[in-house]
Amino acid sequence: MTKEHHPTTDHDAPPPASLRRITPFMWRFMAAICAIAWIANFDYGFSGIVLAMPSFNQAFGSVCTRQLDAVSGVATEVCRLSSLQQSLLSVSALFQALGAALSGVTGTFVGRRGTVMIGAALVAVGAAGMLGTSQSYLNYMVCKCINAAGTGQLFVVGITYGTESAPPDQRGLLMGIYNVALTVGNAIAAGVCAGSAKLSPTNDWQWRVPIACQIPLSVLLVATFMFFPDSPRWLIVRRKDDDARVALAKFFDLDQHSEAVTAQMDIIAAAIEAETHTKSSSAWISIYRPPNLRRTLVSAFMLVTLQITGIQFVAPYTALFLSSLGVASPFTTHAIVSVCIFAGSLVSPWVLDNVGRRLSLLYGYAIAACSMFIFSAVGSTLGTGSTITQRVLVAFLCIWAFVFGGAISASSWLTSAEVHAVHLRTQGQANTQAFASVFSFAAQFWTPYMIAAIGTSVGYFYAGVTIVTLTIAIFLVPETARLTLEQIDTLFNSGTPAWRTTMARNKQMNLPCPWRPDT
Repeated sequence: MTKEHHPTTDHDAPPPASLRRITPFMWRFMAAICAIAWIANFDYGFSGIVLAMPSFNQAFGSVCTRQLDAVSGVATEVCRLSSLQQSLLSVSALFQALGAALSGVTGTFVGRRGTVMIGAALVAVGAAGMLGTSQSYLNYMVCKCINAAGTGQLFVVGITYGTESAPPDQRGLLMGIYNVALTVGNAIAAGVCAGSAKLSPTNDWQWRVPIACQIPLSVLLVATFMFFPDSPRWLIVRRKDDDARVALAKFFDLDQHSEAVTAQMDIIAAAIEAETHTKSSSAWISIYRPPNLRRTLVSAFMLVTLQITGIQFVAPYTALFLSSLGVASPFTTHAIVSVCIFAGSLVSPWVLDNVGRRLSLLYGYAIAACSMFIFSAVGSTLGTGSTITQRVLVAFLCIWAFVFGGAISASSWLTSAEVHAVHLRTQGQANTQAFASVFSFAAQFWTPYMIAAIGTSVGYFYAGVTIVTLTIAIFLVPETARLTLEQIDTLFNSGTPAWRTTMARNKQMNLPCPWRPDT
């Protein structure tokens, strides 16, 4: 491949009109990106649900008692997982962090597409291993950790790959659809578990069915990405300019030698060249140094707070929690809560594009804090024994879930990937996902103990954490909607305070320029 000469270019200028539209090829590519989110979150969705399944508890539980069967009158041994075993499931989050960190290496050297294939392969291998385990919780956890390393890679590369390839004016819409796919994975996992839970309590396929689903999906994911080019920005960073030109032409259905493609090549190359003037010898060190430190903090804040403000209670442990309250059909109710997250995600593309990343995050956290507070207030004052109280608790879980899917999750995932410098995006997002996975581990570990100790009052804790998060977000998180990735570079380099950034200002920056070709 040859390296082209890129003239000095105003990388703050809006892109040509032909690079601001969504082509059929781009739609197909984004569908494949959404499949990454679907598979990664499917694993996350079923992991906590199986803890409430009788067959899983019987296969791996360490707390066993003999109970008399009411029908046959025969004494049988009934096992359940200890609180420690439930919490140890969160250890896989540490391996997800390891996979996320490794994606910084694989993403740099083998590209975004290669990282997708590596991650999918690890998911399939881990799932196959889990299917072969029974009676040994240690063996199950080893395979679960291999699986988690793969999902860690997928979580990082999916949002990075999509963000770098999507047209700037449509990035909010397209990556909002990515958020829909995340919730689809969670909702379908809940649905699959609700279906498999109807199998006999002694049938191991009750918990094996959702795991088995991951294998063909991972194989399909690898096959799908063989038909798509790598990220044009990664190709330019790696000095594969000919391949980058071909990739841009495919994504936007243009001739590779057209003025629009050449102009965009120049814009990207100029931004990368400007950044690399201040680049240290180690990209990993660079993300912790000015001017990149602020970007790293914003990105990590977005995904870390996403993990500790309630989702690790609602998504994995709703079925277990509702079962402890005596709610009828806890698996079905869990599926309903998951569908509420999905329903919220359906409006997230519109929210991201019209309300903006910053405001949707702030409004979302405000409503989420109120929902968690009311949830705990009802449970602690009225008790959880009556059917009416239980319905109220489920209703506020559903409100929280809808807001999470429609505003909080969407803005957090997209902003976390947008804010990195172009040449440091792989390392930056890997760092972010690694930190998020560590905090995910902590939240998953403490949640079963909190549920056992304080019950519905767990909502007071998450309401308090959410209020603190909201306060910090006001001063830390800028508005990045409608900006190109190169304009986001300028925003951070200028030192503009987060609270002074607005959607209206960003729209003004991207008005068509008569002096640019094809605008």
